[in-house]
Amino acid sequence: MDVSVIIINYNTKKLTKACIESIYNYTQGVRFEVIVIDNASTDGSEHVLAKLPFRNYQYICHGKNIGFSKANNLAALYASGEYLFFMNSDMVFINDVVSILFHRIQNDGQVGIIGPKFENPDGSDQVSCRNFPSILFGLSRFFPFLKYFLSRQILAYYQKERDYTVEQSVDTVSAGALMISRKLFEKIGRFDEFSFMYAEDADICRQIRESGYKVVFFPEAKLIHFGGQSSRLNSYRAIWSYYFAFYYLYKKYYFGKMAVCVKPLFFVRALMGVTMNFFKKDKRVTWNNK
Repeated sequence: MDVSVIIINYNTKKLTKACIESIYNYTQGVRFEVIVIDNASTDGSEHVLAKLPFRNYQYICHGKNIGFSKANNLAALYASGEYLFFMNSDMVFINDVVSILFHRIQNDGQVGIIGPKFENPDGSDQVSCRNFPSILFGLSRFFPFLKYFLSRQILAYYQKERDYTVEQSVDTVSAGALMISRKLFEKIGRFDEFSFMYAEDADICRQIRESGYKVVFFPEAKLIHFGGQSSRLNSYRAIWSYYFAFYYLYKKYYFGKMAVCVKPLFFVRALMGVTMNFFKKDKRVTWNNK
């Protein structure tokens, strides 16, 4: 098997079904399988997804919602592909994403992780890659007045102004859709499970870069990302997870044991985020609006 496509489902049966159908409709020229791991959905997902009649298809129902990293790590144990393609359930292919990414990464031994171009449903560009968050960027999230004293380059994180028409090496591509060789994935120890969800992509991409490989954004591969469809179902937990995921990320790469001194800041910021979300009509939590 060339590629194992791994999808986490959490109460998104219709989106997940559409995602799977688009994979089988577009993917050609590679031997692939699709593995769906269900994080204890309660919307009847099992009745719909377990019976899909596709070749090389597995549906794994987990009895507990174990989060993003743990679920992907578990699904990877069932995978037989030389490469692993992790993707969110709220996506549909525009072209042959799997084959395009597979041939690019397979033909360049310097590429450790590769990610496709994300588009919004209206065809406009969506943020597809980011810088690794700096300490100054983190401080600016807690003390907004710092933005008046710091350059745009220092504060750049979401990469909205990046040219998404050209291939390029980047700090981070989204774990919402990334491909990595199984051998390298296992070598670096798989996804770090410090977080229920969020920041795992920044972490794994940094590990890859520190191991001497490139993280590449490859816009020839294109998909539509609807965004935040699972997180809106449990938006308060998603927000809480987001801020504490970044706490553990900063602890791992910057502060070490001293991280306990800044932990109250993350607690207060998470509490503010939960409170503000209470008054929002749209409960989705997407990676470019936090």
